[in-house]
Amino acid sequence: MDFTSSQKGDKYKNFSVTKSLKISELNCHLIELEHNISGARVMAIVNEDPENLFCLSFKTIPESSNGVAHILEHTVLCGSEKFPVRDPFFSMTRRSLNTYMNALTGEDFTCYPAASQVEQDFYNLLDVYMDAVFHPKLHFQSFLQEGHRLEFSEEGDKSSPLLFKGIVYNEMKGAMMSPASRIHEALYAALFPNVTYGLNSGGEPRDIPNLTYEELKEFHNRYYHPSRCLYFFYGNLPLTKHLDYIAEGILDSTEKADPLPPIPRQKRFETPVKINLKYPLPEDEPQENQTFISFGWLTTNVLDQELLLALCILDMAITETDASPLKMAFLKSGMCSQISAYVDPDINEVPFVISLKGCNPKNADALEKLLFNTLQNIVAEGIPDELIKNAMHQLEFHRSETTGDHCPFGLTLFMRSALIKQHGAHPEEGLMIHDLFKRLHKSWKKNPKYFEDLIQKFFIDNKHFARIVMEPDYNLEAKELEEESKTLQKIKSQLSESEADAIIQQAEDLKQFQREQDHEDPDILPKIHLSDVDKNTRDYPLRTENIHNITTFHHDCFTNSICYADLIWDLPKIPEDDFWLIRLYAVLIAQLGCGGRSYSDNLNYIQANVGELDTSLSLNISANDCRSFKPSIHIRGKSLYRNAEKLFTLIRDSATTVDLSDRSRLKEVFFKHFSGLQSSLTQGALKYAISLAASGINPASRLNNKWFGTDYYTQVKKYAQSYDSLADELYEKLVNIQKLLTEFSNPHLIIGCDQEMYEKLKKENFYGLSNISIHSRSMFENSWIEEKVPSQAKIIASPVAFTSKVFNAIPYCHPDAPALSIAANLFDNLTLHRALREQGGAYGGGASFNSLSGNFLFYSFRDPNIFSTLNAFDDAVDKVLNGDFGSRDLEEAILEKIQGIDAPVSPGSRAELAYSWWKEDKSLEMRQSFRESLLSMNKEQVISAVSNHIFPKMNEGTTVIFSGKELIDRENKLLIKSGKQPLIVTPI
Repeated sequence: MDFTSSQKGDKYKNFSVTKSLKISELNCHLIELEHNISGARVMAIVNEDPENLFCLSFKTIPESSNGVAHILEHTVLCGSEKFPVRDPFFSMTRRSLNTYMNALTGEDFTCYPAASQVEQDFYNLLDVYMDAVFHPKLHFQSFLQEGHRLEFSEEGDKSSPLLFKGIVYNEMKGAMMSPASRIHEALYAALFPNVTYGLNSGGEPRDIPNLTYEELKEFHNRYYHPSRCLYFFYGNLPLTKHLDYIAEGILDSTEKADPLPPIPRQKRFETPVKINLKYPLPEDEPQENQTFISFGWLTTNVLDQELLLALCILDMAITETDASPLKMAFLKSGMCSQISAYVDPDINEVPFVISLKGCNPKNADALEKLLFNTLQNIVAEGIPDELIKNAMHQLEFHRSETTGDHCPFGLTLFMRSALIKQHGAHPEEGLMIHDLFKRLHKSWKKNPKYFEDLIQKFFIDNKHFARIVMEPDYNLEAKELEEESKTLQKIKSQLSESEADAIIQQAEDLKQFQREQDHEDPDILPKIHLSDVDKNTRDYPLRTENIHNITTFHHDCFTNSICYADLIWDLPKIPEDDFWLIRLYAVLIAQLGCGGRSYSDNLNYIQANVGELDTSLSLNISANDCRSFKPSIHIRGKSLYRNAEKLFTLIRDSATTVDLSDRSRLKEVFFKHFSGLQSSLTQGALKYAISLAASGINPASRLNNKWFGTDYYTQVKKYAQSYDSLADELYEKLVNIQKLLTEFSNPHLIIGCDQEMYEKLKKENFYGLSNISIHSRSMFENSWIEEKVPSQAKIIASPVAFTSKVFNAIPYCHPDAPALSIAANLFDNLTLHRALREQGGAYGGGASFNSLSGNFLFYSFRDPNIFSTLNAFDDAVDKVLNGDFGSRDLEEAILEKIQGIDAPVSPGSRAELAYSWWKEDKSLEMRQSFRESLLSMNKEQVISAVSNHIFPKMNEGTTVIFSGKELIDRENKLLIKSGKQPLIVTPI
């Protein structure tokens, strides 16, 4: 049956078509069906994309913050009736060629998406997922492992302290140490005091231990009924096969369940709510101007998609850039350093949120007054039409672009359409953006004050408003740990002898359960074989030309009338102490004036004409030699074909004429950037730990730390803490860096578009960019002296650890490099996943081989352990060295590696990826040889590579850990007790 020509009422077996619409702007077809027996709903977006995706989505409405929806999401993936093996989810990640596998808990939904480019693999994954969600085993031990449990800190010793353990428990302890997460949850709790959105769907650590096993099972019975699932499909596989599969697999034998009641509306406030809170801050971080403030309103219902679109446009018009009127007012006040705003379009009633960083709590009232005064001024003076049009341009651009580098494009469309369908809205309104814009244009034309009226109604006159002021507190982490300790002490004091024995027995039962799972046969799970893998590596051909003063690299592909351009040039010879300034300058480029335009004019120009303009830095390490690299700077952008002239003009102006003379703007951007770095210390702790651990290994890793690690953070912090006295010095340094960076030598221009557009660009000399002035200069030289970085621990506000252990191995071109890539996956699959996550309770961890830098890495994150984690790294190596793995394990590790290599690349990223291969000397022949080595790998090669390149360096590796002081102190005692060196604590 051709559903693209079907009409409402058409039938296919037990399914009836309820909607069939062509979505021209996305070149796809939307089809909705209902299963006549069960009443289940099916939604499909049919097109020619070979990356097919399914998503099983459920409405899940928690009634407390005990994390039931989140813990259930974990637990259903721990074995099912058809596949009664440990962790079928993680097992399938290495038994397939999936391009995406995940499970997501939202505030009112839980969904299970997976994608593959191989038809059999697609149905293998669907088979496992369907049995997992509809027929999970839900073992009590799985609940203890994934959710929460009590254990004595010393195994079998009732006199030792009690501890809370569990994967989700530790995940949420780590997540809720982020100030951004804390203030988000606090604001939603204030805005939604009577409905589910005021609860933490992920789980509050203090509430998670209240969840019972019986509640978990009841939650599954209520929300995971097959008739209450929304079955979503995307891609080019025949829809009839999907329908047959779910009908035969579950729906034809399912009775219709009563629909779930709608989520009730939140009763509106009569007076605003104002709350003051604290968040934990490490003692070595200054408290001054570290307060977060959030303002939020409830606006409209998600069913009114036209009004929701108008609010999104309004958000972009008044807050998107530093030149937007509301954002500019905050920045110019000097009372905050960073402002962000968002509309939440995915829940039943839509909040509008404005968040400020870098505040003084004494200014909270003044900032609130500034907020409302500015909104009133905007209403009185009117929003310039160009700001509305610019915002419309941005939304239209991003909803027209085919993405997919970080998650499948099908999942993006699911989020835009299926989630609103679950609330009762029409899903096409999330897809047919042009039709919505036409309707909105009519409303705006009819009422020129349309957007100003929205401000008046939803912000100025809206009493359903909340303000959260969250101040830093050096002692809060210790207080919260003390509260947890008192709770555990109270529980322990009330335990009878038999209850204490039961806790010990429960811990042993869990260990026995995990041991028994080691002997289960995972071959009960479906799998793809190496014979199903394409033997050829992919390639995106580049056409190279010298045009005037630049060299162009063009990849011809369909981009839906979007042009992608990237100007790249190598860095000159710069003193090592000044390398951090290159990143700072890169941060400034797109936020200052250029081309004779002020910064505000330039930001508006960007909004009006391009979809994006940003900068980045690359190391470009040679695949032949880890010590050979050519660092470069990028200015990249993208625009609709019709705006190509503006795009190339912006890139040229940004590369050549950035205006550093606006010192007040320079200061503004600098502190906004520093505020973001402060937040990243906790949120990106693992990245910092890895960067620091690697920085003593080779020059490229050392430079990486100067750009993206603790070296960079400390430099920015130094100038932030004494900005007034160091401002002139910083300005002179930036002027000197700018002079060096604008003396171009052999610049490269990378273009992604179709051939016809490329010829047009070439005919126009890329609108002047090909005539950029070039100079002969001294190029970057790798003459840095390596300095060994000692193993150490850094204190952050976190009760869990972020652990890295790094050492140098071999380059990409080495014959053993493919074997080390496979070894990393074997370390994960055979040892680390079980030891770190299942037994240790860490949210994640594993091993990785960066074949370009030549660095080998062990890591864990949101981990309640350090000592046992470091031991697990050693155990993983020993297991492989001893040959304790079979052909099935090896094949799964190879498949897992191939997944990453073959991950789909969006049209806009293909030219850049192909250029990076060229820049890194990774020829097609070299990549093909690497692939062939992977596919022909044998056990002896892996053992030999580990023996030669991993085992001898395990004691030489640098270990860096970011965590709270209490955990480091506790784990250091275990290290000392075992005869190992304790971690030295060093300041950030």
